Amino acid sequence: MEEDKAPLLGRLGLLGGSRKKARKGRAPVERSPFFAPRATKVRSVETPGGTFVKNEKVQPDGAVKSSIMGASANLINAIVGAGIVGIPYAIRECGLVTGVGLVLFCALLTEKSLRLLIETARHVNVPSYEMLLEASFGTIGFYFISINMFIMAYGAMLTYLMIVKQTLPVLLGVAVDNYPMNNAILTVSSLLVQLPLSCQRDMAQLAKTSRISVVLDCFIVMIIAIFSPFQNAVEEQGGINEVLSRSIVHPTTVFVGLGVLSFAFVCQHSAFIIAGSLEQPSKKRWSKVTSRALCICAFLASICGITGYLGFMEATEGNILNNFVGDESFHFAANVARGLLCSTMFLVYPMESFVTRHVCVVLLFQGRRAHEGEDHSILDRKDRRIALTTGLYILALVPALLLQDVGSVLAFTGAIAGSCLSYIGPGVAYLAVHGNEFLELVETSWGFKLAPSVDRGQAKFAPLRGDIEVANTGVEIESAVSDTPETGYLMMVLKTVAWYILWMPFWCSVATFGKKTLMAFSQAESIKSPHPNPLGNVLHNRLSTDMGSKAGASGSLDGIKHSTSEGNLAAAAVIHKVASGNDAKTLPKKNITVSGYGAVEGAGGNRGIAAAIAAKNKQAAKPSSWQVDVEEDPQHDPPTTYDFLIAIGFILFGVVALSA
Repeated sequence: MEEDKAPLLGRLGLLGGSRKKARKGRAPVERSPFFAPRATKVRSVETPGGTFVKNEKVQPDGAVKSSIMGASANLINAIVGAGIVGIPYAIRECGLVTGVGLVLFCALLTEKSLRLLIETARHVNVPSYEMLLEASFGTIGFYFISINMFIMAYGAMLTYLMIVKQTLPVLLGVAVDNYPMNNAILTVSSLLVQLPLSCQRDMAQLAKTSRISVVLDCFIVMIIAIFSPFQNAVEEQGGINEVLSRSIVHPTTVFVGLGVLSFAFVCQHSAFIIAGSLEQPSKKRWSKVTSRALCICAFLASICGITGYLGFMEATEGNILNNFVGDESFHFAANVARGLLCSTMFLVYPMESFVTRHVCVVLLFQGRRAHEGEDHSILDRKDRRIALTTGLYILALVPALLLQDVGSVLAFTGAIAGSCLSYIGPGVAYLAVHGNEFLELVETSWGFKLAPSVDRGQAKFAPLRGDIEVANTGVEIESAVSDTPETGYLMMVLKTVAWYILWMPFWCSVATFGKKTLMAFSQAESIKSPHPNPLGNVLHNRLSTDMGSKAGASGSLDGIKHSTSEGNLAAAAVIHKVASGNDAKTLPKKNITVSGYGAVEGAGGNRGIAAAIAAKNKQAAKPSSWQVDVEEDPQHDPPTTYDFLIAIGFILFGVVALSA
């Protein structure tokens, strides 16, 4: 019986290699398992001596790349979605003045967090959000952010399908309570439009549909601004000054509006996929993408929110289109806007499907390419891509056919996953990656020596003063603060109280944990072969030379010195700022050609040979004018107090949005 099962599972591609159907005159060949992609393919070769099987390296087609405009359109499409029609309601809950201010503030925070995420990832040479948290917090961070990405993207997929179900049948004249017909319309329309768009391989292939979606969003905002009766409503309230004086802030409901706005700007779960699809990615080009996208989003949200709220004041509903009732012109304008909104749902659904598919590749498939989120290589096989996309589509379609309340889905996904992805994740990642610099800055600024205790095996930090003995260690540590009249006992008491009020033990614990985790991650990555990074090529000039001794790893220093002496920049790049010390050396600048694997020509050892071969092959395949720019580390300069305050501010804002 067991002998019969194995071939069956093999044919399904779930166990061992699946057997490809043999062509006439050729022997059958083996394909890689469905969930275990491999970098070789099996090919039958016919010779005078007979037919034999030969393994060849697989070189999948290069991922399709997008321009700055295309990446900006994808980012706008990921941000706007269905949240644009809820902005007037958020302003009603916050107050007009506070609401508009929070719209601009959330847009600014989102733009900063997008740049912070990508720059931090390039700093440690990782290609995805999951690996950035893995480098900072290990396996826990990897699964934490992966699960939140799936919750956010899957919730958005479900929401978009439900909006189509509630909108398209009404436009076609079907009664709202005719559930079988509504479900049939959703199933047919999504099968014809959303599923085929989602079955594409690369994010850049969605650039054209994203441009169309952005244009439709602009028309929706235009309809709301033109047909909203804000002029009459303002006059009835006594003028704009009277409206502003009574709508500065609504303290009792401001956090409700903040929760809606924080969800409306969530896009960090798709940031790495969009950034990886950018042609010739660099810090400057990614900054152009984020700044243009967020400026357009902030403009659309402000116009829609202001005109929508002023038109209906305290009667503004969660979906502003539901306020356009009564007058025939209002009804017609609302139906046109609903049709445009339904069209955008067809076009924005694939964005979220790509993210859920990416998470499934990372979690379910085996191999380094899958773990690092190299979707275009794993999904180059159509059977994998179509099967995975269709499975996720069915997983979202079934609940969409059964559920009716869109608000509950948005509240759950936005409150939990949105806050973790947009604010908490970028903040803790930055703090952990730059943990060494943070601890040094704390010691310098506070005048404390940070003494780690070993109580219950967990790192705890407390400010020490004078020559005292640390509990459970028996080691005397001399504080940086001397017993001088200028400091005094009162100053020390105030500093100690402020230390705990500002949660400094917690921030220091996060920094220390991240520092140790990044050290282990860097050492594991340094022994791997060179691999392409879709976020671009970064040259790290500063390499730590005394890391091993200060980190307590006796054998790590020799490996680091060897990597540096051999010129292995790609291997040592991620470990240049992990150690406790400041001792570092700067490599002389020279003309450098980057290979397709992120290595550098002129480097010694196996990596240098691999880099030279890759560069030679690439030059033969590309025009002579084609070159890749090497950038300096975007976070080359040591972080300042301001940088850490921004990171901590992200975390605190995320906690507030989560509780809202």
